[in-house]
Amino acid sequence: MQSQRKHVPYKLLIFTCYGGCATGVAASKACIRIWEEHPDELKIGCLPAVVVPWKRQEILDRSEKRLLIDACAVRCGAKLMEREDVAVDGYVELTTTLRRGKQKALPSRELDELVHQTIEKEVEKLLDTGTERNTEGTAGQT
Repeated sequence: MQSQRKHVPYKLLIFTCYGGCATGVAASKACIRIWEEHPDELKIGCLPAVVVPWKRQEILDRSEKRLLIDACAVRCGAKLMEREDVAVDGYVELTTTLRRGKQKALPSRELDELVHQTIEKEVEKLLDTGTERNTEGTAGQT
C-alpha cells in the first residue's frame, strides 16, 4: 500500500500582505530577495489564494512550514489566515516589531535593509529548527 503522505516540495512558504505602505513595500522586496537567497528551501505563497478551497488545501499539503508577514497593525494577512483556518509557524507584524509608524510612502534603503534582516531572522529560525506549528492561527503572535 502506498503512503498517503503527499510530497512536500517547500520547507517554507512565505506570505506577505504586500501592503501599500513603506513597510509593506519593503516586505515584498525582502521576500523576493530571501526567495532568491534560498531558492531550494522556500517560496513566496499567494496570500489571497487561501480563500480558494482547493488552493488552500494545496498550500497546506505542499508546505512544511508557513511564515506570515503583515506590514502594519491592521493585521490583514493574519485576519485572512485566521478566517480561512490556515495555521502559520511564524508571524511578524512589522510596524510594531520595528517600532515605526505606518507611512504611506516608498521605503528608504535603510528600511528595506532593516525589514530584510527582520524577515531573514524569522526565516532562518524556521528553516533551522523544528518549530511547532501554531494550531490556533496567528492570534497573539508578534
